[in-house]
Amino acid sequence: MLTFDIVIILRKPNATEFQQIVFFIEEFQLDNRDLLEHQFTAAFIEDNLVGFGRVREHTDCSEICSLGTLVEFRKRVVCKMIVQNLIKINPTNLFLVCIIPDYFKPFGFEIVNEYPDAIQDKKKYCTHELVVPEDYFVLKKTANA
Repeated sequence: MLTFDIVIILRKPNATEFQQIVFFIEEFQLDNRDLLEHQFTAAFIEDNLVGFGRVREHTDCSEICSLGTLVEFRKRVVCKMIVQNLIKINPTNLFLVCIIPDYFKPFGFEIVNEYPDAIQDKKKYCTHELVVPEDYFVLKKTANA
């Protein structure tokens, strides 16, 4: 049996790659507000974009958002690597709003009921603009994880 190693490279996107990310954010119906190229970490296999995510800085906290993986690379290690990298870049006062909280718990996130105004705004945006049948949860990265 033959096995092949796939090398996933994480790095900042260039301008052309950032435009691809913007396209996929629209296609996946993710948070497209205030997109800035420098916020993103992107995952590449053989120079092909396979996933992305960003840390958005607010005055009162930081937020992981606009996290996406191309369909054929979901349920693989790509998203995990991106999340780990985003946490490494900004390990404190880190929040996210999502519909799959159990995915983020192994990274040290916990569901919280109290959170900064920027995250309240994000949850409102998700509930009203990114409508899905599932409930949205706010999670915060715990300091000890």
